[in-house]
Amino acid sequence: MKLLLVTFSDNADHQDTVFGMYEELRKDRDLEVYLLAIKTPKVPLKKSSHTWLVDCPKRPGITKKTFDLSLLHSIVSRVKKAHFDAIWFESLHVWNLPIMKAVKGKTHIYHVIHEVIPHEGDRQVKGVNFFNKTLVKLADTIVLRNKTYIPTMIEQYHISPDRVKYMELWRRYPEYTEPKHTGKILFFGRINPYKGADNLLKIVRLCPDVSFDVVGRVDPEMEDVVKELSKESNVHLETGYVSDEEMQRVFTNSDWAIVPYNSASQSGIIIDAYKYSRPVIAFNVGAIAEQVDDGKSGYLVKAGDIDGFAEKVNEVSHMTTEAYDVMSKCAYDTGCRKYAVQGKVEEFKTFIRENL
Repeated sequence: MKLLLVTFSDNADHQDTVFGMYEELRKDRDLEVYLLAIKTPKVPLKKSSHTWLVDCPKRPGITKKTFDLSLLHSIVSRVKKAHFDAIWFESLHVWNLPIMKAVKGKTHIYHVIHEVIPHEGDRQVKGVNFFNKTLVKLADTIVLRNKTYIPTMIEQYHISPDRVKYMELWRRYPEYTEPKHTGKILFFGRINPYKGADNLLKIVRLCPDVSFDVVGRVDPEMEDVVKELSKESNVHLETGYVSDEEMQRVFTNSDWAIVPYNSASQSGIIIDAYKYSRPVIAFNVGAIAEQVDDGKSGYLVKAGDIDGFAEKVNEVSHMTTEAYDVMSKCAYDTGCRKYAVQGKVEEFKTFIRENL
């Protein structure tokens, strides 16, 4: 079978997902796998003659680079000439669409949809809705990363149930990272409305004796909240782009990762926390409950219960070293079992073949 994996995303998580599977599948002699991705990836990649890296637009929206029709035409032509049995698109991007149109009916098209319902307050809501509606028409198989939203996907986009499939996320996983027992709580990722920056501020103020590291880029609409966070003596702020190496540093220097989201499908932050053996505390929204083994790999708190969330943060700050170490190991083991790419290869190959 000849397979192409595609992500034009400049998001490190999407790149890690696709690159990890690509590198594992390259070891398989029965499968001819290729990779099509952005020219300047943020995560490591073992390049070969089967890696096609292109100077594509960095975002899925419309930019000046989007209209580099000469490059786009060359990409589409190259893909058509390769005669792939299947193409897997991991992330939304405007350049996915002409490729899909060019091969439709000749190649089985898989497309992952990460957000069935765009997050409230997200500036790209209209764009995400447009992409989702278009992808439903062009893709042969729609892949969701959680089970919770499958009925919503079928109903909202009027799609046949046999075209919507579930396959869990995966990442490249390192060896177990020993806890440092710093006592710090980490909020990591884009600081925007749906990720609960407003909730975070309230939680911080209810936990004055707990140290919080808040790390990530700030959306313009959250600047006032971040300004208030910066005034809190128990908060250390790091705003701006975070490299892969810096991400490892902030996770390993914390004891817990918190996910006080207002809405969510699944959370990549939980996967990253497990990757570095850090348990999580999360609001039980969207499909988060599919990711957290409550009381073992972390804790789930009733959605919107700020007091309950703060109470749990204060509680874990007094956890014994022995009890924490057990949860740390469980978080890592949960992550390896559910998300490590090495354990997903055979499942992925079976998934592709069974749905062709």
